[in-house]
Amino acid sequence: MTTIRFDEAWANACQVAENTSMSGLDTVLIRDLTGRLTLVLDDTGGEEIPAGLEDEIRIAAGPFGSRPPVLRASELFVPEAVLTSPDLIVRHARDRDTGSGRFAVLERTVVGADWARPSLTPPLRRITLYAFKGGVGRSTATFMLAKSLAERGLCVLVADLDLESPGVGELLQQPDNRSAHGLVDHLVESAVGNEAGLDLVSRSEVIRPPGNGEVWLLAADGREPGGVYQRDYLAKLNRVYAELPDADNGAPRTLADRLESALSAAERQVAERSREPDVVLLDSRAGVHDIAAIAITRLSSLSLLFANDNPHTWAGYRMLFDQWRQLPAELRDDIRKRLRMVAAMVPSASAPERLERFQDHAQQCFAETLYDDAYPDDEGAFNYGPDDRDAPHFPLPILFSNDLIGVDHAGAPDWHDQPFVKAAYERFLREAGDLAVEEQA
Repeated sequence: MTTIRFDEAWANACQVAENTSMSGLDTVLIRDLTGRLTLVLDDTGGEEIPAGLEDEIRIAAGPFGSRPPVLRASELFVPEAVLTSPDLIVRHARDRDTGSGRFAVLERTVVGADWARPSLTPPLRRITLYAFKGGVGRSTATFMLAKSLAERGLCVLVADLDLESPGVGELLQQPDNRSAHGLVDHLVESAVGNEAGLDLVSRSEVIRPPGNGEVWLLAADGREPGGVYQRDYLAKLNRVYAELPDADNGAPRTLADRLESALSAAERQVAERSREPDVVLLDSRAGVHDIAAIAITRLSSLSLLFANDNPHTWAGYRMLFDQWRQLPAELRDDIRKRLRMVAAMVPSASAPERLERFQDHAQQCFAETLYDDAYPDDEGAFNYGPDDRDAPHFPLPILFSNDLIGVDHAGAPDWHDQPFVKAAYERFLREAGDLAVEEQA
């Protein structure tokens, strides 16, 4: 007897659920935290349930079948919690011509749910810098982009969202000049309604461009208070991701909502102390972490996706893009328009050949997942030719040379003005800067 594993159980159950919807029933297939599968049928209009469906699901799902594997919506205490959940992913809608019902899936997960919850109205002027794998120079690129935008006369706010491994704050500000509080302070204080009066932002003393440009920092943590008590960063970090009860007015207090509240508070403080930020750069955590998901799907209108040209990185992005490919059309179409690849650490000695290879691999990754199955010149199709400079797959390059190894950020305050650093980031800063300016419109 063949053992049914996690992926096969899901595929089998999806097929049964979809077939059931063809009879006219609206169906929702739920996968819970352990991977168990339950089929919920909307019988609130008096529809008949097909005979033998429980046995069919039980066989299809194997050990991942729930007990019972089929539930009627009319028997649920709050059927709307399933039938109209904001986390529903509709695989196909009702079709009056064929008489088929709606088929949707609902994931009950601990982590990663926000990858499938893109906002259709993300805040403008916010840009996420993200890498599927770490070690690609994302934080340094964030610093350089903030500096370049400030040199254009813009007011820039940089938020360090890499809470487990903060980095850009150390580049942008001396410890003694940091704000008294950081992002983790707002997240833990707001959990008990105590966030008023937090000192969240400080103007960078490291980047002081000529003209009226300026850079502000929302660090992951604030400065040491100096004497009375010790800051306990790990204790706060351990509570950042805790589920909170709804507010008194019934509004949810999700991590995404709390991050948005913290960023908005930081933006207001910059506006009060100087002027409204023109651009907000979010230095995101790498990998499939919840904060990365929220930064890309909910908090920003443009995401710069950093990558090295290797099979591991493309496999990771392909996995991520494939999740977005399965979203309802409106959400999928929106999120894919907000992406742009960054070719990180491209050896300068062979940059043209390396960039061409990166471009080919990026275009293939998008073509297999997020691009429409159509020719690039098809009207209305989301598809781009390999050499289209406006395409999401067309890379913004950051060059690499041996001179960049061991750059002393602390001991050499002018490291970012060295000729070899400027040469490495020149094209990235010009093209990413132009995109950032476009986001203000």
